[in-house]
Amino acid sequence: MNDFGTVVIGAGFSGLAMGIRLKKEGIADFVILERAEDVGGVWRDNTYPGVGVDTPSKFYSLSTDPNPYWSSLFARGEELHSYTRGVAERYNLISHTRFGTGVESALWSPRRSRWVIETTAGIYTARVLITAAGLVADPSLPAVPGAREFAGEWFHSSQWNHDHDLNGRKVAVVGTGASAIQFVPAIADTVAELHVIQRTPSWVRPKEEIAISDKAQRRLARFPLLMGLERSLFYSIAEAMSSARGNRFIREKMRKQCEDHLYSQVPDPALRAKLLPDFDYMCKRPLISNAYYPALTKPNVTLHTGGLAAVRGNVVVTGEDETIEVDTLIYNTGFEIGVTSPIARVVRDAEGRSLADHWGDNPRAYKGVAVPGFPNLFIMQGPNATSGVSSSLVFAEAQAIYITDALTKLAADGIETFAVKPEREARWTSWVRRMSKKMVYETGGCRSYYLNNAGENVVMWPTWSASYQLRTRRFDSDAYILTRKQDAGNGGVDAVTVPTEVLA
Repeated sequence: MNDFGTVVIGAGFSGLAMGIRLKKEGIADFVILERAEDVGGVWRDNTYPGVGVDTPSKFYSLSTDPNPYWSSLFARGEELHSYTRGVAERYNLISHTRFGTGVESALWSPRRSRWVIETTAGIYTARVLITAAGLVADPSLPAVPGAREFAGEWFHSSQWNHDHDLNGRKVAVVGTGASAIQFVPAIADTVAELHVIQRTPSWVRPKEEIAISDKAQRRLARFPLLMGLERSLFYSIAEAMSSARGNRFIREKMRKQCEDHLYSQVPDPALRAKLLPDFDYMCKRPLISNAYYPALTKPNVTLHTGGLAAVRGNVVVTGEDETIEVDTLIYNTGFEIGVTSPIARVVRDAEGRSLADHWGDNPRAYKGVAVPGFPNLFIMQGPNATSGVSSSLVFAEAQAIYITDALTKLAADGIETFAVKPEREARWTSWVRRMSKKMVYETGGCRSYYLNNAGENVVMWPTWSASYQLRTRRFDSDAYILTRKQDAGNGGVDAVTVPTEVLA
């Protein structure tokens, strides 16, 4: 019988953080549905050359499971994948996970007070549904003519085709985001020609390439307190850097560092001009690399501007009307986020209206986790509930704490259904919007995936990470409509509203 108290969608970092918290609180009636055959999420899927994290590894890890054995300040993708697998095994989350189980539809049934979840491996039902499907789980392709009809070999960087040998190939890379600046240097010396098609440049800071010796790793393993101190240090640095979002003086300092980095690595003034952003630092996600700029100066590498305009056979056309004949096309064009993410299209309320339909162009959720009209649903890494400055895992763990506290309290008081009050979500969203108007995300002169069509930040948390952690440290039942089932005295069962003071 596939009926559970709680169903969690996704076995990436967020899903694992959720599973760990449930186990720690003694909640065993849950299952994690994972469409792939292994845990790890983004670090399982992304295997492109040079893949690695751009947040210090000692901070980009779960607080419940500090790792003394990172090989460098910024760990490689295979290390992170191995770490997630180790975490899942230590907490016995593997036994709670159904692999090869992709969610195709999740519909709320008010009659049954259950989520009915159709998957590739059958139907599941659950009292509570938690989506931990990930912010960057499903790749996006550009909406240009012929994008999917390229005559040669093409793939998205998050779905790298390792069977396709790039040696001696003429390759075009579309997009210059966080993945491209890692794999472009890794393949530049392999290919015959490399054409990098840039829509807008990014600010790039120097990367501190620091290896961690075996001796240092053993010392950390022997003295766990040191790992806690290191994590606190990186947390403090991230919080300090996040102040740049609203502080022009700090941004100018960071901008100057990026400009110096560009000028020191790119001697050609024409190439430098193409690589110099015309928007404020942190308006888009800043990148870190010591190898990207030098790769662009290689004789077999050409930077093209204007973005991708069309694909015709084996020819790519740029926005500057350049035509480039290549045999391999690699997209580094981001992911489906918010209303376009598949999970937003398959999670539906009692009337069959999806999250994407509910949101329109304005994704929103109370504390980033709860949406009016969607009972017994929590979202991890939801609208305005992640960070481009701090570690996203800080937010995932904060959400896991909040959600588990909710499940514990609601179960103890016999609550059957809960749904956030529309006015509380509206008040929360209004505050987030006001805070965001002060941030560089909306004032810095760029367009990014953080923004909706109205230019409003609907992705990133607009202030300190600590502020979010404080707001999610316990479940606030007064923000929710709570109902329990009770005997109506005639053999029937009726739902009744529970005063919020019951859970106070």
